[in-house]
Amino acid sequence: MKIVLQHLTKKFPARGPVRGRKNREAVIAVNDFDFEIPDGKLIGLLGPSGCGKSTALNLICGLLKPTEGKIFFGEDDVTGLPPENRGVGMVFQNYALYPHMTVYDNMAFGLKMAKVPKDEIDRRVREAAEKLEITQLLDRKPKEMSGGQRQRVAVGRAIVRKPDVFLFDEPL
Repeated sequence: MKIVLQHLTKKFPARGPVRGRKNREAVIAVNDFDFEIPDGKLIGLLGPSGCGKSTALNLICGLLKPTEGKIFFGEDDVTGLPPENRGVGMVFQNYALYPHMTVYDNMAFGLKMAKVPKDEIDRRVREAAEKLEITQLLDRKPKEMSGGQRQRVAVGRAIVRKPDVFLFDEPL
């Protein structure tokens, strides 16, 4: 599915006064960003720390609302849609695994919240685990795994949702 960003801007309000000034200026994290990602393409956003890469991904997946601009998935304007209705699988840099849950439960969690039938959850989790070669880890907890294994669990959690769009925020 094609993704189009039109004049995407994200400003964060200033926090607290600065000595000698009455008002601080807002921080512009993403400024008038126009971009098109063709269907089926793998695109990497490169740039220095603090340039807005993660903010752009968070805007695309709906975790942040843009100050200005539009986001389209195909022909659909998804700018106002909540994250759960966008069909996006997001893998974060810190993996965001639940430490008290097994690999299986971490991968199944989003599907359980979406009330997917148990047999379908089991099928999807086991299929993704097989593709990622982590089947033998399904009963382990994150603290019992290497960093690379945790990365694969985080990717598996995104895969089982069968999203239209995958976003990876420096997970590797």
